[in-house]
Amino acid sequence: MIQNTPYKFYFISIAIFLLLASACLLLYINSRQVLNKERELQIQVSGSLAVHDFEGIVNNNISSLENLKERIEESEGKYFKYLKSESARIIEQNPAIKFIEWIDPNGIIRVIFPEEENTAVLNLDIKTLDWRYPEWLQKSRDTLVNITPWVKLTQKGKMFLVDVPLYYNNSFQGTISAGMDLKEPFDKLSTKLEKYSIIIQDELGTTFYLFNSKEEVKIKEEMIYKSSLNIDPVIDNNWFFQFMPHKDESLSRNTQHIALVVGILLSGLIALLAYFYLMAKRETLRYEITNNALKKMNEELEVQKEMANRASEAKTRFLSNMSHEIRTPLSAILGFAEILEGKNLTKEEMEYVTLMRHSSATLLNLVNNILEFDKIESGTMFLSKDRFSPRILIENIIKTYSEKIIDKNLKIEMDFDTETIPETVQGDRIKTEQIFINILSNSIKFTSKGNIQITYEEKVIDDMLNFQAKIADTGIGIPKDKLQEIFDRFIQVDNGLRKRHSGSGLGLAITKELVGLLKGDIQLSSEVGKGTVFTVSLSFPLAKPLPANTCEIDFTTLNLSHLRVLIVDDNKLNRMILSKILNKIGIESETAEGGIEALGLIKNKFYDLIFMDVHMPEIDGFEIVKMIRRENKETVILGLSADVTYEAIEEGMRSGMNDYLTKPIEQNKLFSILSSYFQRA
Repeated sequence: MIQNTPYKFYFISIAIFLLLASACLLLYINSRQVLNKERELQIQVSGSLAVHDFEGIVNNNISSLENLKERIEESEGKYFKYLKSESARIIEQNPAIKFIEWIDPNGIIRVIFPEEENTAVLNLDIKTLDWRYPEWLQKSRDTLVNITPWVKLTQKGKMFLVDVPLYYNNSFQGTISAGMDLKEPFDKLSTKLEKYSIIIQDELGTTFYLFNSKEEVKIKEEMIYKSSLNIDPVIDNNWFFQFMPHKDESLSRNTQHIALVVGILLSGLIALLAYFYLMAKRETLRYEITNNALKKMNEELEVQKEMANRASEAKTRFLSNMSHEIRTPLSAILGFAEILEGKNLTKEEMEYVTLMRHSSATLLNLVNNILEFDKIESGTMFLSKDRFSPRILIENIIKTYSEKIIDKNLKIEMDFDTETIPETVQGDRIKTEQIFINILSNSIKFTSKGNIQITYEEKVIDDMLNFQAKIADTGIGIPKDKLQEIFDRFIQVDNGLRKRHSGSGLGLAITKELVGLLKGDIQLSSEVGKGTVFTVSLSFPLAKPLPANTCEIDFTTLNLSHLRVLIVDDNKLNRMILSKILNKIGIESETAEGGIEALGLIKNKFYDLIFMDVHMPEIDGFEIVKMIRRENKETVILGLSADVTYEAIEEGMRSGMNDYLTKPIEQNKLFSILSSYFQRA
């Protein structure tokens, strides 16, 4: 295309370029001269106005002190009784004045307001201050207002000290003095001058105010406005004032240079416009083709996104249904096992019950692990704030598993600091407990001889308890090439071991996720045939002390026989088990096997407490709760379901449930919740 362009187009382009470039150069030279003159004039005018405004601020603050002094003199000292109230008013009206004080004729500070922040100087004898007393006395004798240089105060901070002498009854009565920090009113004024830098120094050359700190560039002298800040015609104090552009004028020149370069470049671009126009026309066609392809790809992505959303919803529904279907019979089995363990059974029958409970607990743990991983992956895992002692928690876990350790003929060694009182923290107790249960269970599972050693250390740093627990075993160990994989899902040390060691391979994967969720750290070291060491480090804020009247609830003495209770559940076994549990605390309950029957009972009788199953035929528990809440806000309704998904719990709370219990029911948790709602004093 360029070859087909006539040569005259090149000459025309060059002529246009030279013409436009010359015009840009002339404009550049003229604009530099005009801009420099305008900037110099602007600096002078703006600087002189700024000096006047800054002087006004200082003099207004001094005038307020002089007015107070005049009222005291006119009343021959009687106005002293209003000194504190007047000081409060002056400080409120003049933000630069931070405190007001009366220094008696002997140079002792007798009154200061506000007193609390300035207690250190109350009754201070300023004769002990060489830099303060001579000038204070000399100016006071001359009846002149005294302003000190910018000084560091005895109490704290840096300020100017202003002394206004008091004379009445023909004698010197000391001074009304004030601490003055002008930053706040100066800043308020300077915000209108944001394009400039301002430097103000006291008579000793100390910089006490700086606005828009000057950049490390050279400013021309003619671009700096310098003046004296005359505080008071009578006061022999002059402050040095400098006013200049915030940025060096060279930046403006750079802008002009850039404008010149841009103009020349534009001249060249205009000369090539024809060429680029043809190129743009060809590229436009190509872009249209590309755009159509991208549009089609976006449509395909939307389809894939919709499919992924449907798959996620299907997974959630599947987990919800499977959780309910598996946990419901498990809840019944575990409930009956707990009931049977309290009966007089033969040794063989007790073994069967124990095996039944352990097998059910194993299956329930597998279901919980899968649901736990789903919560972690979906981002619906939340941290609770419980009061607990990490040391006592780990000791209780060891006690719980000690029988299992002994049954395997293993030795357990504990290295705990038993001489200090365990610290109490506020954090997620359940997840912390699950971490150490998973690790200890793993060590017991893969250790057939030797010992398991638990070492615990804790240290308080900045109201945080940092603790570290190390669990070392003499088990089979982990090959080096497996150390990075051991925390992956569904992974065990060796496929061949799966016949000897049960488990889903989720325990350590969940442990690592939970440690990360608690912002902790887990380390692993191992050697095949010698054992494995897990080291977990966590940190929680220390818990605030409980009120003196706080005490633990003794569920054995809990008596809630006065409650009218209704259990709504389509599963007969669940109704039977919950009724048996409630009997332990004196509650006689009524039951309903469906929503319609429950609504009929509720219509004719008031219940203090309703246990509501979620998944039921005819009407689900959420809808029943909504119907109840339209007319009844007082009854406590506790959701009861084997569905432990985050979505189910959220739906339950939105429908009007007071709380949501998952199956199988933990008796202590149930009793604790009932106690919080119904325990009488």
